Amino acid sequence: MIRHLIARRKAEAARHQEAADEYRAAAEALRAVGTGPLAAALIRNQEAAADRAQERAAEQRAAADLLAAVWDGRGITNTPDGPVTTEEW
Repeated sequence: MIRHLIARRKAEAARHQEAADEYRAAAEALRAVGTGPLAAALIRNQEAAADRAQERAAEQRAAADLLAAVWDGRGITNTPDGPVTTEEW
């Protein structure tokens, strides 16, 4: 069960990372051909979407790491900065 959750989180992270890469590629393509305020707004939107997708990918990777720590028998400790493995703390 936990291994399935770990794999699912990793797959979600990969999907979000791929989306971020696609958004960045779209922004670069717009930069190459577009000028003016509309193109600039579209580029900003693509870059913002890429940043959000990158953040979601990082969150999914962190969740997979925490699940893996539980699966491996490492302890998890809650700190003011969030949960960490006892090895990190």
